[in-house]
Amino acid sequence: MNTDMYTDMYTDMNSNIIADIIADIRADLNTGKRHRPSFIRSALLILSAAAVLILPGCGGKKAPSVGIAEQYGIAYAPLQIMKEQKLLEKRLPGVEINWKQFGGPTGIREGMMNGEIDFGFMGVSPVLIGIDNGMKWRYATGISSNEVAIVTRNDIHSLTELTPKDRISILSPACTQHVLLCMLAGQQLGDPHALDNQLVSMSHPDSVNALLSATEITAHVSTPPYITQESDGGMHVMATGEEIVGQPFTFITGVAMEEFHDNRREYYDAVIDALQEAIDYINSNMEEASQLLAPLYGISQEELYRQMGRDGTIYSSELNGVEIFNRQMAEMGFLSEELPADSLFFDNVVHH
Repeated sequence: MNTDMYTDMYTDMNSNIIADIIADIRADLNTGKRHRPSFIRSALLILSAAAVLILPGCGGKKAPSVGIAEQYGIAYAPLQIMKEQKLLEKRLPGVEINWKQFGGPTGIREGMMNGEIDFGFMGVSPVLIGIDNGMKWRYATGISSNEVAIVTRNDIHSLTELTPKDRISILSPACTQHVLLCMLAGQQLGDPHALDNQLVSMSHPDSVNALLSATEITAHVSTPPYITQESDGGMHVMATGEEIVGQPFTFITGVAMEEFHDNRREYYDAVIDALQEAIDYINSNMEEASQLLAPLYGISQEELYRQMGRDGTIYSSELNGVEIFNRQMAEMGFLSEELPADSLFFDNVVHH
């Protein structure tokens, strides 16, 4: 809407009507007539109506905002610290920070496409698939390398022991958990996509309930704290992500649209800086951080402390293993080709 054009038109209309009103009153005074209130009242109603039509288009600017989307699990603990300590609000006073939480990457991708979300946090794989499909985003940061594991009933010790009736829960098709499952299927079954028809998309909390309730869900590609909940319920870990990939890797990453990085760089940098402060706080104050976050995750402070400090620390803004996923996903058909490295990362990202 061209608000300048309508504003000028509204101003001209005001001037003309007011001039007519004044001229009419002067004429009445000169002739000794009383003012005609009906004309004046009608004119003022016209002005009011015009104001109603114009003001929505040219009123005060909408307050600036930043939309951030996360998912579930302790992999996202630094974001909880950002919220609890208002680290982003301190860097962006007067800017509205809108937090959203999703059960998988699909909703985040859609929100970023329509402009509702500026910064999203998700696994490695959906970012690569988005870039391959023309999505104008890139990796902006790492956040965590927490444990991921395929958890099954105690009587299932290999993918070869699954029956056609068994179902495996993942967050969504082509998510990082799905890719890891396909890697293991390639290793154990000879076909990365052998189990694709047995997958069910569910959030982690729903997957835990289904696995522990003796439903058709007999395996779940899980993350902390849900691995512990399932183990406590009698399930066991069939394989870990590190065992499948062959090395530690960044599990959760932060991604931003190129437009946000290029045109709102102050906001982009503020998110990166706030996240780094949160990561540093956790790594330097693990016990205090676990006390703060334990109620949010519904587990004991001791258990959360153990999981957050697995192998020293799991939180880092550096990215590790993206190139492995890039290559393997191209080989398994998730990507049309292996993507060039210069299309994957923003300039601030440290990656190995």
